[in-house]
Amino acid sequence: MARTEQTPERLKAGVTIKAEKHTTIQLLSPKVELLIGGPYKATDGMHTYGHMALRVSTVKQERVYDFGRYGRTNGEYSATGDGILRVWTDFGVYIRGENSYGRVTKGFSYNLTEEQATKILYHYEQLTVGATKRRATHPKEEEYKLPKDYDAITNNCATMSLSGARLALPGIDAQASKYNEGRGMSDVEKIAARASNFGFWPSHIFMPADVQVMLETERKYTPSKIESYRRGAK
Repeated sequence: MARTEQTPERLKAGVTIKAEKHTTIQLLSPKVELLIGGPYKATDGMHTYGHMALRVSTVKQERVYDFGRYGRTNGEYSATGDGILRVWTDFGVYIRGENSYGRVTKGFSYNLTEEQATKILYHYEQLTVGATKRRATHPKEEEYKLPKDYDAITNNCATMSLSGARLALPGIDAQASKYNEGRGMSDVEKIAARASNFGFWPSHIFMPADVQVMLETERKYTPSKIESYRRGAK
């Protein structure tokens, strides 16, 4: 007589997991993070302008695009000069450098698709085509002198970062005019900014602190995470 197999009761019950234990599966999503460094005090006085950079992360790679006055400067308040783009491959190294000034950097992260992240990476890659490669200041960084010079109003750290962010987040600065006040500038510097623009205040946002207020207030795109990076934080 054929033997009938029966499923043991312990298998019928399935697999049980104790309620107090949790299993977390983390899916790594591409993201863009707008990094805004605040003012800091140095031996030569307060540095009130702030700084802005753009971080792009995918499963395979990470880049921080850091544009600024890292070369020759000239003009009143060193308003113009070499357009130097630093491309960091390690965020930890970049942010430790910013923290060393004693400033707090606020990061606004937004989740992206792989296609959106690729658009930003390609945008900055194209900017370096034809650029002059300079000696890097760190093994985790490459440095380029771009064909277009730095300008404190028209081509600075904030405008450079927003140009990449717009590719993935169209209209992220659509309401920028409401926040374009020149936070971090002295009254004299504001007068100079108007004078350089035929007596009118620049129509586009260009100060990192103004961008920060905009990102904290506007919700066309809601950040997936907002984080403060400071010296000693874990």
